[in-house]
Amino acid sequence: MSDFVQEVARRAEAKTDQVEEILARHGVRESGVLPRPRQLLVKRIAFTGEKSGKSSGPVDFAWDLRPGLWCVTADNLRGKSSILEIIWWCLRGSGALQADVQNWVQKVQLDAEVDGEQFTVNVDNSGPKLTGTLIVGAQQHVTPFAGESEFASAMGNFMMDRLGLEFLRGWRNDTAAPAQDGGDEPDGKVVLTSWPAFSHALLCRNRENDPLLGETAGGGTLVSLLQMFVGLPWTTTRRDAKAALDLLKQSTRGERRRAQQDLDARGTSVEELEAQLAQARAAAMEADAAPSLEAAAEAVERATAQLVRLTSRHADLVREHQHTQQAAEELHETLVLDQARLRDLRETAAAERFFGALKPTCCPRCATALHDLPHAALDDQHCHICGSAPAQTPADSSAADELAISIETLRAAHTEAKTATRKAGQAVADSEAALSQTRAELSAAHAAMPRESSLRAHLDVARLEGALAERQEARRRAEPPQENSLEERVLEAAHKEADKRAKAASKELLATVSEEVCRLAIRLGMKELQHVSLQGNGTLQVTKGDSKTTFTAVTPGEHVRLRIATLLALLRVGKATGVGRHPGLLLLDSPGAQETINVDLAEVLSQLQGICEETPELQVITATANREIATSVIDPANVIVAGPGEPVW
Repeated sequence: MSDFVQEVARRAEAKTDQVEEILARHGVRESGVLPRPRQLLVKRIAFTGEKSGKSSGPVDFAWDLRPGLWCVTADNLRGKSSILEIIWWCLRGSGALQADVQNWVQKVQLDAEVDGEQFTVNVDNSGPKLTGTLIVGAQQHVTPFAGESEFASAMGNFMMDRLGLEFLRGWRNDTAAPAQDGGDEPDGKVVLTSWPAFSHALLCRNRENDPLLGETAGGGTLVSLLQMFVGLPWTTTRRDAKAALDLLKQSTRGERRRAQQDLDARGTSVEELEAQLAQARAAAMEADAAPSLEAAAEAVERATAQLVRLTSRHADLVREHQHTQQAAEELHETLVLDQARLRDLRETAAAERFFGALKPTCCPRCATALHDLPHAALDDQHCHICGSAPAQTPADSSAADELAISIETLRAAHTEAKTATRKAGQAVADSEAALSQTRAELSAAHAAMPRESSLRAHLDVARLEGALAERQEARRRAEPPQENSLEERVLEAAHKEADKRAKAASKELLATVSEEVCRLAIRLGMKELQHVSLQGNGTLQVTKGDSKTTFTAVTPGEHVRLRIATLLALLRVGKATGVGRHPGLLLLDSPGAQETINVDLAEVLSQLQGICEETPELQVITATANREIATSVIDPANVIVAGPGEPVW
């Protein structure tokens, strides 16, 4: 258990195991001791392509580098800054190359190393989509990428791991707090500082509107870059605790807002529910004192029993009616069939008697004479028309008589069945009427129940008590708590303790850096400068001519001087004290920009040369338009010089 956890537990008045659990759950990391810095070295940059537009011709540039101070010098707009941009682009995985440069440069190769581990970045920009590979180590481990997002992801993961950098959390306010929270605690979100932000520690462009370090002052970027240069301890813990605390407070405010919205949506206030509950309790007491409900309950029970009995009886009558109706239909169907059979028998007998008495002399259909028909040779016992023999026995007339008797019997049964069906239908109708009457009696019995019965009154009381308890809980959640929760106390204590330790650890260090910034800025031409104070949040306070101001308020020329002086001071102090975590590569574009005079540029390059000589592993690559000063201060072997008006590549 660390002394930090013990001190946080003391501040929050909590148990140490509770503090450890809360800090771990919210991702608050202890950063009292920073890991050692890693060394980044660019060994070679090479790119090829084809120029177009007013400029034309092939592009074929290669530059081998080692530790020390290196420089590209050429006239303005002749490609010297683009070399720094391309190096930074390869290391970062993303960047803002100018459109013409990005169009001209088709293939890029960067050879570099981190603490002696070799890696190569190959970028192919010749096709419709950027592609490339990251090759690492002696084993030549290859990570391919396609597109700018994959390029940035591959380089970000690699550099964060190899340089031993941690993702830093911060809090960014973005929306105003709602009215019910007083409007003094704005909402926001947690933001992560990763390689795209850290990589700005490698590049200084000296543009007029840039902040002291990097390209943006938001999201804690200045603090992150400052920590890379001089390695301020406990700042990571302070940021983690602050981000976790702000996120927890925002979550609590969100719960209160939702609870208040729930209260507003329900309409009925706690006071109104309390009044309704008091009335319901009084009604319950009156209902308890009223006569019992036995008589009304007995009437309901009788009507219910009668309804059940009649319902069963009605079902039986319906089934009986259906049965008699089906029987009548079946008798009617049989009667119709027998009547048809009787007609057939009688018509057949009559036809036989009629046609048997006939003596035809020709075919009744075609009038052919009998002696010309095929059966003319048959005897008189056969029909000379069709050739059939006469029946051996005469037709029996008793079958028709018996069928006639059966039909009379069926007709009588059918009449009885229809009568039974009508009676069953009437019984069903009477049963339906009785059911309707009984239902009406049951409804009347229910309606006759006392409205303020004891049971109903007590149910109303229970319902209102539940609604009131729910509304009171919602009000409790909507109101600001009387005291902070254990989690808030622990996170707030962690933030305060980390802040105390960070300030104590950085006070002397930042004072040393501030003195060095002031000394170097004076040497760079700010003769009226009296005092400089670099704050732990990355801001720079300036005193000149007995007036206090800030870095953002000075002139553009003073911006350049102070920015370069700060970079030089951070590198010098960081290396001298051994607390710096900068990877040792600095891309410094146009240190003689704005209105700085030649003596200033010579001093800048001289200081850079001195720092590189003091720190053998440091590598600074710069670009300037002043050939004379560059070649006079820097080793000519380390300088690429383009003639007047000529491009660097």
